Amino acid sequence: MGRNILLVDDQKAILMTLQRLFIRSGLNIFLAESGQMALDILAQQDIDIIISDMQMPGMNGHQLLRKVKEMYPSTTRLILSGYVDEKEITRAMLDGSSKMYILKPWDSQMLGKTIRQLLDVRELLQNRNLLEIINKMGGLRALPRIYNKLMDMINQDADIQQIAALIEEDPAITAQILHMANSAFYGIRTGSIKQAIIYLGLAAVKSIVLSTSLCGATEERNMGTFTREVLWRHASMTNRLVGQLYSKLIGKPIPTTASTVGLLHDIGRMALIVQFPNKYMQIDAALNEQPELPFDELERLFIGVSHQDVGGYLLDWWGLPHQIVESAMFHHDPFNDNVCDRELVSIVHIASHYALRAVCPSIKGTLDERTFSLLQTTKEECERLIKEE
Repeated sequence: MGRNILLVDDQKAILMTLQRLFIRSGLNIFLAESGQMALDILAQQDIDIIISDMQMPGMNGHQLLRKVKEMYPSTTRLILSGYVDEKEITRAMLDGSSKMYILKPWDSQMLGKTIRQLLDVRELLQNRNLLEIINKMGGLRALPRIYNKLMDMINQDADIQQIAALIEEDPAITAQILHMANSAFYGIRTGSIKQAIIYLGLAAVKSIVLSTSLCGATEERNMGTFTREVLWRHASMTNRLVGQLYSKLIGKPIPTTASTVGLLHDIGRMALIVQFPNKYMQIDAALNEQPELPFDELERLFIGVSHQDVGGYLLDWWGLPHQIVESAMFHHDPFNDNVCDRELVSIVHIASHYALRAVCPSIKGTLDERTFSLLQTTKEECERLIKEE
């Protein structure tokens, strides 16, 4: 069965250019000159990827992709946009309408490669063994109630005061938001949830709600190495290190859509611990005997899948941006051919390694030192930057 791609733009010249780009790709190409035409095609065809222009008369790209998300959630959604659409792009990424955006004018070679990578990732996430494990996890695929309410508020353009009132209903999430806002990395001092939300931004708040809810689902009793406190400390430290390393090594702030990638990169581990606590105790015992063993290999041995597999699936299912999805899927394998943003995934790989060493010294972990060359730095320089954190 062929892979289907739908290209949407009100300008025929752009559609023809995109069609020529993919004509020899082996993809089945569908073209639409409006949002309504795109929906008509989707009603008749199973579409793997839709790429839509943002500025179109009638139904714009954001409105179209929001409908596609609701009606065809398994279709991967991308925005093709000019810089003038920056605010609308941010909104589309924030509400999950789009997984990724591509700026005009695009690099044809890079665009073609990105689409191939996205399609290959779709296939990885449909692995039969992975789907069997996910199905055993039952209700875990459902998003936490408070997260769903937050997304509804974002979709309805609720004001910050309403969102703050929702957050304050959950003491654990309130504490984590204030903790992050008051951390040295963000550098503010506040006891106000409203002010913290304004400062952190809704993208960060979404990730904190999601990670805290899932982390809180782990049992109170001792889970071996990965207690609730260790899970959160590792996630939050990784997130701080990612932000610091990205700004220092890339020379610009981390994109807003990826600003909480560290919080969510290990969410598959949280999910597996919730679902398979006894298996994790066995993994913990195996690590105590042989601490040099790769953790994801032990997960596959005892459970059948790794936390990377599960994290990628869940974040994709929940509609998180692709940068966050692939960081969960490949943070132990940053040179995988299917990685689109190799710089970001490499930074997550480094940050996660050193954060885990800090909170779980007994776990050795593995570090791919090719990441330092990719980022045009050295191990020593990275460790110096991490010590400054």
